[in-house]
Amino acid sequence: MPSPETFRFQVNLGGMLDILSNHLYKSPDVFLRELLQNGIDAITLRKKKQPAWSGGRITITLDPAQSLVFQDNGAGLSKEEIHQFLAVIGQSSKTMLNPDGSLPEDFIGRFGIGLLSCFMVSDSIVIETQSSAGGQAWRWTGHPDGTYLLEPLEAALVGTSVTLTAKKGSERYFTKREIARLVRYYGLALPAPVFFAGESEPLNQIPGDFSTASRRQLLAFGSWIFDEDDFLDVIPISTPHISGAAFVLPYRTDPSANGGHRIYLKQMLLTEQGEALLPPWAFFFRCFLNTRGLRPTASREDFYEDDALEEARKEFSDAIQGYLEMLSREDPDRLRQLVEIHSQAIKSMAVWDDELFRIFSDYLSFETSEGRLTGRHLKKAEEGSWVESLPRFQQLKPVFLAQGKLLICTAYVHDQELIRKMTWMFSRPFQPLREDGMDLVMEEPTLAEKQKGFAFLRAAGRVLAPLDCKGELRRFLPAGLTGLYSLSEDAQFLRQVEKAQEAESILSGALGALLSGGMGETSRGLLYFNLNNPLIQRLLELEDGVLLENALRVLYVQALLAGGHTLRGGEMKVMNEALLELVEQASAVGEASAGTAPYPKPNA
Repeated sequence: MPSPETFRFQVNLGGMLDILSNHLYKSPDVFLRELLQNGIDAITLRKKKQPAWSGGRITITLDPAQSLVFQDNGAGLSKEEIHQFLAVIGQSSKTMLNPDGSLPEDFIGRFGIGLLSCFMVSDSIVIETQSSAGGQAWRWTGHPDGTYLLEPLEAALVGTSVTLTAKKGSERYFTKREIARLVRYYGLALPAPVFFAGESEPLNQIPGDFSTASRRQLLAFGSWIFDEDDFLDVIPISTPHISGAAFVLPYRTDPSANGGHRIYLKQMLLTEQGEALLPPWAFFFRCFLNTRGLRPTASREDFYEDDALEEARKEFSDAIQGYLEMLSREDPDRLRQLVEIHSQAIKSMAVWDDELFRIFSDYLSFETSEGRLTGRHLKKAEEGSWVESLPRFQQLKPVFLAQGKLLICTAYVHDQELIRKMTWMFSRPFQPLREDGMDLVMEEPTLAEKQKGFAFLRAAGRVLAPLDCKGELRRFLPAGLTGLYSLSEDAQFLRQVEKAQEAESILSGALGALLSGGMGETSRGLLYFNLNNPLIQRLLELEDGVLLENALRVLYVQALLAGGHTLRGGEMKVMNEALLELVEQASAVGEASAGTAPYPKPNA
């Protein structure tokens, strides 16, 4: 039996180029990113081999629309290294520095296939290289059919130059404007300068240390890099995995937007999208960040999901929270402006994002009986109730304020969900205001007051029963309020159904059937008459008669309007008829009095 044999996989370079062009890379312009990466890594390698050496640089020589030469003065390659690293796909020349084959943290490249991206814009790759260790210089010429030619050179500058010739359709990548744009786009944060041949100003100039730059300098840099005027604020970021700055947009933005950033890995642009690194709530930032210790995906256009990435996310969130806490102490006006501009977007995401709510809960504001209060104030409240109806809140606000009780309006978008969330996340004593909750701000009448109000309530029963309401006497503040109309959720629902039926919609029949079923006592409204009010006190002295009944009808409609309730057709009729009868009664009294007081005193 013959012994087994070992064979090697054969790589189809044409197939690899198809993968690079159509599946791995989003655009051919990544060829320049790969050249920048290789140049910076070669400079880094030379520094490791020659610690006393400095002055690494990259120079680009351009023949517009024809060719370019990309040259670095880094470590260069020997003949053996050329065969080992340029001819073997997937092999990285940087791995030789670690005994275990791992990539040193200060190198960008990882997969050893980036050079092939040059075939996306050129039908040949010509590399001339001279090792910094000395020896023969070499020219390597690679072709997309998988062949390459290696020939010695008499002399070459230390380092490596890559010459590309524009193939048809790729000429636009060989213009000065496009090359400058791509260098600034991908390599703005690189640690070595990149020049056009013959020019003294590098294409990549940024603050060397964001932690020491002033706020004014950072804002100016942000305006330049993101082409945005007047960022609202800037937050420096300096953590074990991240450095840079987060710029706060000066206008409201869509929470679904998480792009437009500049996120680098070891000074090389990795992505403009923030989904992998940034939390979902970072939509109102534009971030310029350099990351360390994170792993890129194969295309080097995003981050690999692992523990280090999770740590980096937490570091970013903690940095933002720390800055907000500092602002709350040192510049609360700026913090207030930030939250006001982005409050709706923050609230919309804080509903489901616990981390965002934890960070911003102290600074979000809510309408209350004591005015607009932030979450920080609400967390200190001993108790509180909330109502989700704006008209009801406006009706009850003076009552709760007079009693020193806290009432929160949750009628605005997301506020009810956030108050509920605050209740359970921070153990706050908040609850929805129900009918039994009115006892918080109302006092029961004394026995004497109940006896005095017997005729009043009997008349109220006759007047209010046909209106699905009943009356009760209570004492509450402020004394200027004659009464409060209160509806249970069931009663509120029935009022809406009746209003819809009156509109004679195509659903009138179904709504009528629903109403005919009834909902019992729970569907009735309650009209609380205020014993502290002078008018109510005078009405208590009236005899049970037509005058009292008409006054009660007017008070009922007045309470509905004060509570922001839309009047049903029958209620409008009740008010009109009551007012007409009151006018007629006043006229009759005036005629009988023949010049005496136009309106009789009670029991006169």
